[in-house]
Amino acid sequence: MRKNHNWNDDERDIIRRDYKHTHKSRRELAARLGVTEYAVAGQISGMGIAKSDDRRPWTPQEKEKLARLIPQYCPRAIARMMHRSLNSVVVMAKRINAPRRYREGWFTKKEVCEILAHDHKWVQARIDSGALKATYHYEQRPTQRGMSAWHIEEADLVRYIRKYPQELVGCNIDIIMIVELLAGIINHQ
Repeated sequence: MRKNHNWNDDERDIIRRDYKHTHKSRRELAARLGVTEYAVAGQISGMGIAKSDDRRPWTPQEKEKLARLIPQYCPRAIARMMHRSLNSVVVMAKRINAPRRYREGWFTKKEVCEILAHDHKWVQARIDSGALKATYHYEQRPTQRGMSAWHIEEADLVRYIRKYPQELVGCNIDIIMIVELLAGIINHQ
């Protein structure tokens, strides 16, 4: 059984001075001190220097840009555009009260299911056949577990409704939304 290393003040000073918040520097410190990388990681964590404080505060201009982009793009695309992390974009959108569910010009698969009063398998069959054009919302194929990862443009939904009106059956369809879509008077507020 391996015995735990007893850290002395000189070793802690070396870690404090030479740790660069990278895996490489952690490996180098472990080799120099003759301990495992995990031992160095534990000491770094215990000393409270594990996290670097390289955060960039949001400027007012960036917040305005985020508020403009949220209705049009998914958070992952915005994160790439603004050179921010996905988490940073989502948290700041929440802080500035920019609703992430408010979108202009597109719907998720779940919303289309509610509008057309069909289940997700029925809508997915139309997407797979090409009758209803949809793209991957996060630029990658959605998993089997989630159905809101599809990006369906408003114009594509209108085109589908006009081409296949016989598919709009049942008393549960959102007739008001369908009429507004066809008339082009969607109120995005």
